[in-house]
Amino acid sequence: METPTPLSALGSIQFPAIPDAQASLQLALQYQFEHSQWKSATEIETAQFNQLQILLKHAQQNVPYYTKLFEKHGIQIPERVDRVFFEKIPISNRKNYQDCGDDFSSKKMPEGHGQMAVGRTSGSTGQPLKFGRSSITQTIWRALSTRDHLWHGRDFTKKIGAIRLAPPDYAPAPAGVQGNNWGAGVDKVFASGPTAFLNASSPLEGQLEWLLREKPSYLLSFPSSLVALTRYAEQKGVELPEILELRCVGEKLSVEHRTYLKDKWRAKVTDIYSCEEMGYLALQCPKNEHYHIQSESVLLEIVDENGRACAPGTRGRVVITSLNNFVTPFIRYEIGDIAEYGAPCSCGRGLPVIQHIHGRTRNRLLLPNGENRMPRLGEFVIYKKYEDAGIRQLKCIQHSLEKVELQIVAARAFTEIEQKDLIDILLKNLGHTFEVELTFPTEILRNPNGKLEVFECRI
Repeated sequence: METPTPLSALGSIQFPAIPDAQASLQLALQYQFEHSQWKSATEIETAQFNQLQILLKHAQQNVPYYTKLFEKHGIQIPERVDRVFFEKIPISNRKNYQDCGDDFSSKKMPEGHGQMAVGRTSGSTGQPLKFGRSSITQTIWRALSTRDHLWHGRDFTKKIGAIRLAPPDYAPAPAGVQGNNWGAGVDKVFASGPTAFLNASSPLEGQLEWLLREKPSYLLSFPSSLVALTRYAEQKGVELPEILELRCVGEKLSVEHRTYLKDKWRAKVTDIYSCEEMGYLALQCPKNEHYHIQSESVLLEIVDENGRACAPGTRGRVVITSLNNFVTPFIRYEIGDIAEYGAPCSCGRGLPVIQHIHGRTRNRLLLPNGENRMPRLGEFVIYKKYEDAGIRQLKCIQHSLEKVELQIVAARAFTEIEQKDLIDILLKNLGHTFEVELTFPTEILRNPNGKLEVFECRI
């Protein structure tokens, strides 16, 4: 599909379009993306390290966590940053950032980055993290979202749908919520069709009713949710609506699930690799099923136990560095995923390739009536309400159709009244009166895939 004509901010001039300031910024980024993706891997890496030098100097001077880290390890930023120097910087993890508190935030920002906002990770790995981001960070995030649409030739006039997690009372089945356009990142730049959104914690019966009514051309959801919905439709003997593309996000898309979804929907299946802290990490290639790292925004490493780059085809830890977040800089941040580099892509893009992502797969909650659903635990409510307790980890384990265990690692003990409240919050969000065992281990161990899952079904 050809790129659509941009929206004009002037009703009197439609050709050529005169976009407003935000749309002009988005289009300027798309122009740069179109050129940078075809540069060689060496040229892209050189540009990244030039940008990284600016970020490192800012972090050393204005972020106490890095001031102390660099001083402790005797790190002096050279005039020219390269990979040899970069790999001398110690790798940080989520706990490191949690423990340092406000020392992770910049005390002074460069000019022109716009308003600051506070974000929080979803807690899907059991360890939520608060962080900051600027208007510039958000602008680049949205531009990469538009790049994904353009790469895969989506028709902006069609309806786009999403089944994602949301607060318990928002967009329940079968109604969901509707929008007039494709949302931030697109709405200022191109005319677009309607959107339909549904809460992923809705029962499968309601999800199917919503899907058959809305019939979006493009549908975004977790791979496990799409598989569960597909199997439910098969069990009920319901024919799935025609769709152009299934878009997967938020968890590992296995080869088996990709094949199954393509076969049952007879549609294109694409995947997105992202995280809350940095947005888009890698997008599926328009020509192949592997992923291109979004190098204009993130320097993504796959490293061995010594923090050195793995060879293509070798599994390693994913370590990421944001090139544009000067509010809370993430520098060599280990996110807990395992992945593999791939060989240079046949499409000709110089953006590095990820061949396989061995990330998390979300478990689904099983109910006594045979229903299964995406679990909601109320972890945001728990973390906010008991912020003074210093909760570091949280996990729910389903042991049977009637019993679950809530594990919490915290800095202080909880009173009997607080424990009852924790159970009430959990049950309200699970939507069933399970027997709840509340335990307080000193640590919650990671799964074999390296992830610390917030929900695990052991049935």
